[in-house]
Amino acid sequence: MKKNLSLLMFLFALMFTNLNAGEMYQTVEAKDATLVKTNSSKEFCDVCGMPLTKFYKTNHVTEFKNGHKEQYCSLHCQAEIHEDYHDKIKNIQVVDTNSLKLIDATKAFYVVGSSKPGTMSPVSKYAFSTKEAAIKFQKDFGGEIHSFEESLKIAKEGLNKDNKSLEEKRIPIAKKGKKIFESLCNQIELKEFNSIGEAKQYLIDNNVCKNLDSQMLQSVSIYLYDPMLAVDKSKMIKVPEDAKCPVCGMFVSKFPKWVAQIQLKDGHNHYFDGVKDMMKFYFNPSKYEHTHTKDDISQINATDYYTLELIDAKKAYYVIGSNIYGPMGEELIPFKNKDEAQKFMTDHFGKSLVSFDEIKEEMLK
Repeated sequence: MKKNLSLLMFLFALMFTNLNAGEMYQTVEAKDATLVKTNSSKEFCDVCGMPLTKFYKTNHVTEFKNGHKEQYCSLHCQAEIHEDYHDKIKNIQVVDTNSLKLIDATKAFYVVGSSKPGTMSPVSKYAFSTKEAAIKFQKDFGGEIHSFEESLKIAKEGLNKDNKSLEEKRIPIAKKGKKIFESLCNQIELKEFNSIGEAKQYLIDNNVCKNLDSQMLQSVSIYLYDPMLAVDKSKMIKVPEDAKCPVCGMFVSKFPKWVAQIQLKDGHNHYFDGVKDMMKFYFNPSKYEHTHTKDDISQINATDYYTLELIDAKKAYYVIGSNIYGPMGEELIPFKNKDEAQKFMTDHFGKSLVSFDEIKEEMLK
C-alpha cells in the first residue's frame, strides 16, 4: 500500500508541476492575497477547486444579494456561474493586476489575449483599475483592452471550447482521484456535486479522506464531481445522441450513469434513463406504442451503479427505496455484485434488495 501511494504522489507531482512553479505569473504569496470566504474551502475556487493564491491575479469575487460571497480563480469560472445566477448577484470585484487589491469589476479595464498565461483558458484576461495601466500592460504583452461586460462575453463564448480542453486534461487526474478515493476515503460519503469546489468543501467539512495533500484532494474532488472522467467508456452502454426513452421521452445520452437497454432480436435497441422506466416498458410495451413481446428480446442491460459499466440486467441485483435518486426520481439501482448492493442498501437506507426476476410491476409505482 505504501509503495502504491508513493507512486501516486510522484505522479501527481509530475501532473501538477505547473501549479507549483514559482515563476507562475498569476501566483502571489498568501500574505498578499485577499480571501473573502469564511468557510472551510476559503483557499480554493468555488467552481474548479483550484488554489486561489496560485491564480490570484485573475481572481474574481462575487457578492450575492443574500450577503453570501464566493471567490473564483478566473473570469472563466465567474462566467460559469453568471448565466444561472446573474439576477442574484449584488456586485462583482476583480483583482487589480498591479496593486493586488480588489476593485469594482464593472469599472475595470481588462487586457484580453496577452502573452501572459491564461487561467482556465488559453486566452488570458487581466484587469486594471486605470486605462493607463491597461495600456502599459498591453504595450509590454499585447492583447486587446475591453470592459468587464465585453470580457465576460468573451469568456462565456469560450466556455464550451475551454471546458472540452479542461475535461481532456482532467481524465488522468480523475482516474488517480478514483484510486485515492477507493483506498483512503470513506466511500459511504459519496454524493453528487454541482462543482469541483463544492465537492472539495464537502470532503473537507466531513473529513471524508485521510492524509491527503492539496494535489490529492483536488484529484479526488475532480473524480467525485465527474466520475465519468475515470470510467472506461468502452465498457459502458453506448447510446446514440438522439435516442429518447420510450417511456418518458427524455434524451437518454444526457444521463450516462443511469442508462438501461433492451436489445431486440431484429437488431433494434431501446434505451432508457433508468431501470425503472425500462421495467415499465418491459412489463407493458404496448402502452408505449410497441407491439413486440418478451420473446422478441435478445438481451437486457443495465449500468452498474459503482463502475458505470454495462452489466447483464437479468443477473444484476437492485436496491429499491434508497435516498439516491435518478433522473426520474426514486430508482431501482443496479449492481453486478450482491455484496455491494447490500452495502449500498445499508448506507443509503434502501428498503429492499431484489433480483431481476423478483421485480414486480407494482414496485414501479
